[in-house]
Amino acid sequence: MVHYQSSRQRSYKVLSLMSVAILLLMMLSACGNPQAQKNASTDKAALDKAIAHAQNVGVPDTLLSPILNQEHKISSTNEPVTLFSNQPATDYYSNMDKNYQLLTVQVRGLEYQTTQQYGHQASVDLKDFSSILSQRQTQGFVEAQNFTGTLTQIQNEMNQAQQPKQFIQVSQKSQKATEALRLLGTANDKLTSFQALVKALKSSNLDTTALDQQETEDIKQFRQATTPDDFRQIIKNLNAQSQTANTISTQAVPYVGQFKLGQFQADIDKVKSYGGNADQYQKQYDSDKALLDSGNFVKFSAQLNQHMVDIQVPLLQLQATHDVNLLMADTKNWGHAHQYHDDFDGHSYDQAYDYWNGTVYDLDTQLSYAQTADDFQAIIDAAKDQRTLFNGMKTDAADTTPYNVPHQSDLALMKAFNATKGKVIVTSLYNGALRVYQDGKLVHSTLVVSGMPDKPSPPGVTTVTNRQSPATFKAFDQNKNSPFYYPDTKINYAMMYHTGEYYYHDSWWRAPDDYGPGKQFPHYAPAAFNSGTHGCINMSLDEAAWLWKFTTPTDPNGADTVTSIVY
Repeated sequence: MVHYQSSRQRSYKVLSLMSVAILLLMMLSACGNPQAQKNASTDKAALDKAIAHAQNVGVPDTLLSPILNQEHKISSTNEPVTLFSNQPATDYYSNMDKNYQLLTVQVRGLEYQTTQQYGHQASVDLKDFSSILSQRQTQGFVEAQNFTGTLTQIQNEMNQAQQPKQFIQVSQKSQKATEALRLLGTANDKLTSFQALVKALKSSNLDTTALDQQETEDIKQFRQATTPDDFRQIIKNLNAQSQTANTISTQAVPYVGQFKLGQFQADIDKVKSYGGNADQYQKQYDSDKALLDSGNFVKFSAQLNQHMVDIQVPLLQLQATHDVNLLMADTKNWGHAHQYHDDFDGHSYDQAYDYWNGTVYDLDTQLSYAQTADDFQAIIDAAKDQRTLFNGMKTDAADTTPYNVPHQSDLALMKAFNATKGKVIVTSLYNGALRVYQDGKLVHSTLVVSGMPDKPSPPGVTTVTNRQSPATFKAFDQNKNSPFYYPDTKINYAMMYHTGEYYYHDSWWRAPDDYGPGKQFPHYAPAAFNSGTHGCINMSLDEAAWLWKFTTPTDPNGADTVTSIVY
């Protein structure tokens, strides 16, 4: 009996040992290749690090979410369990490793793509800010001075920006400043209308003491305003004050009513002049006049005020469309009639493309998404400036005087844009010449080369900012097969004349005779790809060094504005 029990016990021991052995075998098999498991763990850590870096530099979580979900899905799977082979587990970890590596590549690609996207948007937003600031300056708004320091600050931030979140900040600040400057125009129109109404009330011998005090306070706030909220508050105040003035004006409706009816009729006539259908507005005018003649002053005032508001946006849209279309047609027609025949390739090129294929084309694009009165007014103002500059080009094209003496087109443009004082750089795109003036007197001149037809130099009136010495220029298009690609290039002196990376700078790779009229078209210049620039204005190294010294502030701690006129 004892012997039987011992045999049974030995059998249990054998079974137990076999169970342990099988369990150990399973455990060893489940581990797979230790190196494969280690690689998977290492690459998961690398993925997590790449994701954390992308989040830190500002890649939106909405873009990273699919990658995070995929990583979670991979990490949540279980390795296969086999008895006699560790190959399935090894393959499992190898696949995990490859998937983690693939996701890491996607994260880095997403970071690069986001950086490029936000960088481009920041450049566009900063360009819009600079453009509307220049418009407000040339329109004579002293309030524009409140924004010059902001522009310099944002341009410096743009120059140093490398991460998406930094470009986002540049965009946000630029958009805010642009909105404020647009609202400045609306606020000014409201203020002007309010002042005209107060003047009309005074002419009717009404007491305007309270309104005069409000007007004084409005002007004070207008001079100090720098944010969209500042101007919105001014507009809100003016609307309320105008309402009060209109109420007071009921005491002098016969006089004020005729005055305002005249304004409404003038707007109706403008609608007609821009090719719009004014029948609806003319009927409204007749209805308003009938109310005035009947003595129904309360209804007349309310109805006329609404009609005058309703006509504004359609009128501005018609005017903006008319001005841009006419300028587009005029620049194209003149450019086609004044072609440049290129002996280098035997082709003839339409001139004035800097307008019809550049700044005017941009205005035409802006028309497609403009909606508010401020949007259309900004386009009208810009078209007016471009028209003035284009007229300067036509004048200079017929000027046969040497490039190194004052040109009448320069002097006329400086006067038109209130730039007869201080430092002014004037560039004639047609004649490939740059002339520098100090307080209206010519102090320097040189030949230059500007943007090729597909990459025009933007005409405009701006200020020189974002000076760099030295600088490294990188092609925006990094496709080496693109005609607009160029390798990273060291520049000795770079002075931005227009936001959007347009600079006055040296082109040490160009030959001494590679400057002047016609050099923006195809010509023999192998080191310069036989063409003009990508929008910058090139000059020799010595000339760029001179211009750098000229644009350097006399007082490092003070402002020394340098105006740039490109036409």
